[in-house]
This record gives sequence, C-alpha cells and structure tokens, in this order.
Amino acid sequence: MGMTAFPEWVQSQKLVAELAERLGGTLNDGSARAILALKLDGPTLERRQELADKANEGLLTTEEFAEYETYAQLRGLLAVLQSKARHFLKPTGPA
Repeated sequence: MGMTAFPEWVQSQKLVAELAERLGGTLNDGSARAILALKLDGPTLERRQELADKANEGLLTTEEFAEYETYAQLRGLLAVLQSKARHFLKPTGPA
C-alpha cells in the first residue's frame, strides 16, 4: 500500500508546505497568537499508536491509511504554522 501511494504522498506534502509558507507570510500579532493557541483534535493516542503499528507492518486498509495520512499532514501543517507564529512574535532585539 505504501509504495503505490508514495508519489501522491510526496505531492501532498509539497502542497502542505506551500500552504504553510503562504499562510505564514500573512501573520499579524492576533493571527500568530491564535495559531499558537490551536490544538488539533484527532484520533486518540491509542488510535494513533494502533495506526502507526499497522503502518509499520504494512497492514493499513485504504481507509486507515487516509486517516493516518490526513492526521499526519494536518499535524505537520500546524507545527510549521506554529513555528512561523513563534518566529513572528519573537522580539527582534533592542530598539
């Protein structure tokens, strides 16, 4: 399953990175603080571990793969945006 989805996964990762870059360029104080406050609701820790174990064994169904990949992409996007928000809010030195 993993190898047949590889090209699509790479393309979707590029799109997520591009989206994060574009959104990161639109930050202001309010939006940066709002992004830092975001929490991603998703599968429980137990469910994520179950999906990770099945992924490592190559046993994910198509639906499970989609669930696992979507959560990973959203988590990655949020991490990049929060990093950009922290950088935006970081003091730039003495005035």
